[in-house]
Amino acid sequence: MFQLKPGMLAMIIGSRTAAGRVNVGKSVELFGLCEPGESFINPVTGVVTQLPHDANHPLWLVTGNVVAFDGREGYTFVRAEYLMPLDKTLLPEVDEALSVL
Repeated sequence: MFQLKPGMLAMIIGSRTAAGRVNVGKSVELFGLCEPGESFINPVTGVVTQLPHDANHPLWLVTGNVVAFDGREGYTFVRAEYLMPLDKTLLPEVDEALSVL
C-alpha cells in the first residue's frame, strides 16, 4: 500500500457506493485522514464536520472536481484503498532504452 499524505495528489480508483462511483478516475488533493468521531473544518465549506463514531474505517477528505454523497461539490470522503498517489517519485522506474520518445 502507498504512503498517503496531506497535500498529495491522488486518483480515485474505486468506491463501495453508487454515489462514490461518479468520482472514480478523477484526480484529487488529499486534505486529511479523518478517524471515526474526529471533528475537523471542511476546507471547501468552512463548516465543522464530524466523521460519525460508528464509521467503520478512517476516511480521507479529498478536494477537487468531485461530488460528496450528499451532492455537494468540491470534496468527498474516500477510503485509503481507493486512492492511488499521482506522485512520480512513487512510480516504478522505466528503462530509458525501452521508453518511446
